[in-house]
Amino acid sequence: MSENNPKGNSGTPAKAVEVRIEKILNQGDGLGRHDGQAVFVPLSAPGDLVRAHIIKQGRGFVQTTLNEVLEAGPDRREAPCPYYGDCGGCNFQHLKPEGQRRAKAGIVLECFSRLGKLDVSGYLTGPEAVGDDLGYRNRIRVFANDAGHYGLMRRGSHHVVALDSCPLLPEQFNTDILPWLRMMPPVEQMIIRLDGRGGWLLSMFGPSQRMRMLKKIVASLPENEGPAPGCVGLMFNNRLMWGKDFLINEVAGHKFRVSSQSFFQGNLVVTQEAVSLARQWLQEIADDGKLGALLGDLYCGVGLFSLTLADLFEKVVAIDNNPHGIRDAENNVRRDAATKNKVTVIMGDLGKVLADPEVASTDQWQAACCVVDPPRIGLEKEGVEGLLNLSPRHLVYMSCDPATMARDTAALLAGGYQIRNLKVLDMFPQTSHVETMMLLEKPD
Repeated sequence: MSENNPKGNSGTPAKAVEVRIEKILNQGDGLGRHDGQAVFVPLSAPGDLVRAHIIKQGRGFVQTTLNEVLEAGPDRREAPCPYYGDCGGCNFQHLKPEGQRRAKAGIVLECFSRLGKLDVSGYLTGPEAVGDDLGYRNRIRVFANDAGHYGLMRRGSHHVVALDSCPLLPEQFNTDILPWLRMMPPVEQMIIRLDGRGGWLLSMFGPSQRMRMLKKIVASLPENEGPAPGCVGLMFNNRLMWGKDFLINEVAGHKFRVSSQSFFQGNLVVTQEAVSLARQWLQEIADDGKLGALLGDLYCGVGLFSLTLADLFEKVVAIDNNPHGIRDAENNVRRDAATKNKVTVIMGDLGKVLADPEVASTDQWQAACCVVDPPRIGLEKEGVEGLLNLSPRHLVYMSCDPATMARDTAALLAGGYQIRNLKVLDMFPQTSHVETMMLLEKPD
């Protein structure tokens, strides 16, 4: 490795360095080494020799921006999106699909090793290619620039890159929805949710004075005609202006009402894979005669696992602290004939609910299976303690952050659990976001 701009007499760091990229780290930066320091380079690929500009000097590391690829590694390719590198929506498009999946498996291994002090290489499988790696997303938030054109934030800034299309969204978004958005009264940002069958829900956010203009547009609509083809609802600052404030998503033969402020996975095909994987693991436990009668669906959201796994259990307890998700979960359970008499939905913080004597008193918990799908912050101390106190026999842990998952897993293993299965799912192609599922059990 050579230094493009060596240190001066003052000892100040070089403005640029040349480094060979060893691997991809969590959050997507490539790792190289120079003069005993770790060098973090975004948009780099394993095997690349790059020239990178130093933007931050830390203790034992430097953060950089990529200037030039001097030699391309075997996983590098031309990105399929013309906005890539400027738009901050993706950071893996420069990697071949198989290279992206290798990088994600490596990220999980590195997080468990560094943060959990665990070697999980003997358990880890995946990710595999499931569905399309473009056109898969069912949700996007776009922002307006000064000219009223919509796009995503420029990498590392709050400036908007105006988009004519986004390859991660279905073609319906690019050809029909995005051009229509430009004809609406300009607002600060919009969230578009799609149901995968042609329907979509629009949430607009902006100054309150825009509401008067929007009301006039809605009032001028012909009877029984929506504002645009496929649009099922129009929201402004979370207030319903027209139509419905929810979509219906279908996964594993079940229908889920998902309101405008509720969470649902952004890739329906891989969500189906996650449900199928959980069912496979639980069926293997049932075949061994060790599946308990109770399912705890913790961080239940709108009830994804409550509905899709309920047939394997006699009783389901679903817990979440999001009032919008809980309202949807109650609605979804009530409308699902096969599960409505099995599922109890409880709103509250997980640790507090699990500590409630009325919830924790049943002796079914020790033989139970709990599915946990927490937000990016993970279970945290209260969630881990609540689970260890209940001591369910099996845990299915789904995570969108391998760092917090590794931390939580170390605590669960210290509490007596063992890893049985661990798989990476490619929920977010073209990005460094990693979805991981794990099965833990307490030995007899």
